Amino acid sequence: MTWIQGKSVLITGGNGGIGRATALALATAGAHVTIACRNRERGEEARAAIERSADTRVEVLDLDLASLASVRAAATEFASRHTTFDVLVNNAGVAALGRRRTTDDGFERQFGVNHLGHFLLTTLLADRISHRVVNVSSAGYGLAKDGLRWHDLQWELEYDGWQAYGASKLCNLYFTWELADRLHHRGITVNAAHPGFVDTELGRRRPEEGGKPRADVPSATAEIESPTTIDVAALGTPLTAEEGARTPVMLASDPALAGVTGAYVDDHQRRVDDLGPIAHDRAASKRLWDLSNELVSHPPHR
Repeated sequence: MTWIQGKSVLITGGNGGIGRATALALATAGAHVTIACRNRERGEEARAAIERSADTRVEVLDLDLASLASVRAAATEFASRHTTFDVLVNNAGVAALGRRRTTDDGFERQFGVNHLGHFLLTTLLADRISHRVVNVSSAGYGLAKDGLRWHDLQWELEYDGWQAYGASKLCNLYFTWELADRLHHRGITVNAAHPGFVDTELGRRRPEEGGKPRADVPSATAEIESPTTIDVAALGTPLTAEEGARTPVMLASDPALAGVTGAYVDDHQRRVDDLGPIAHDRAASKRLWDLSNELVSHPPHR
């Protein structure tokens, strides 16, 4: 990973799980890492731990992707520190909420955090990115088997936590395709990563999200109250956060990928081109981009 040495990297959700493992791997390889997270205390704890292990300085950036105001403030703060930076890793996310929850701005929480928050952060910082954007998506995009519910994008008519999660991951893919096209002329690559089935806090329900976290089981197999039944056990033994970070780390740092853009790479670090017609719907990706611009400018609660 010699290419990444000396490069500046911003990672959302870098205080835990895959994001923290990604931050540690890149910092150990010589990158200057900033971890963006909504919990300052956890961010500082992660910063100290990464600095001890990687013997390098790590920055912490306050960022709550469930608040557009926080996203704008974080972008402004980061831009004041960095005239340019090399790599953005959009990693943070929430999954399969027990009941419908909304962001500060009134968006369904998975759509708002997993897609809109990252959409706004990336577009606000796009002029300062010099090399790569990595979007952590998921094979869970397949849960949105009929595509996005354009008539009910906020899941107000009938809520299904798992399908809403799948839709947000499909949004990550659409965002990747469209952003790759828009940044291609600047030589910036944009790729999507599937980290695999990973044991992190992503699947653990917080009390404010409609359920009690279970301390007696791995978070990746925590119970989810949702109309859709997902047999999580059928997915096999979950990967560790370090194993799940392999693909995002590769996309962020491998010099061989300097010219690769608009790709989806799985948890075995293999490019997968056959994602099905819905995932590759370019009319839908353009429609989502235009709608996202409108939504971040005029959110429901403004």
